[in-house]
Amino acid sequence: MRRPFLLLLLVAFLALGACRIGLGGDEANEAAPSAMATDAIEVTPLDGPAAVPAADPAAAMAPDAGAPPLPPSPDPAAGAETPAAIPAAAEPPPVVKSPSQIACEKRKGSYVKVKSLFTCVKTPRDAGKRCSRDSDCSGHCLARSQTCAPFDPLIGCNDILDDEGRRITLCLD
Repeated sequence: MRRPFLLLLLVAFLALGACRIGLGGDEANEAAPSAMATDAIEVTPLDGPAAVPAADPAAAMAPDAGAPPLPPSPDPAAGAETPAAIPAAAEPPPVVKSPSQIACEKRKGSYVKVKSLFTCVKTPRDAGKRCSRDSDCSGHCLARSQTCAPFDPLIGCNDILDDEGRRITLCLD
């Protein structure tokens, strides 16, 4: 039983020894060019057919013979007016808020979409406070942590403590 394990361990060490780990100072690794530096760069004009990849990076940067010539750049010393840059994108239209969203935001709530409806979610003033019954909180008293709920309303099914301290499940969709 011990001999196959040692043989397997020896094979593993030999396989790992065959791997070459660069720890810096290996001149062979430093002299070899990376694959990224030797790949050809493909230049494609915005208007026209795709260009053939150039073998020489300097040739790739040269303008394409079939491409239309670039317009002359204005001479700032001559005092000529510079053409307007690309026009700024139009601002998006203002967001239209419903009366219920405006009322929610006035009460310092967040108007959020829950499933297919929007609702106003607020953080109660006593969120996180210890409680032993629902009447101890302005929202609900969570049964598991016995703290006041961090937001109101509680969406989904939650175990809460009722006004007498009994554990009940409240489900709101």
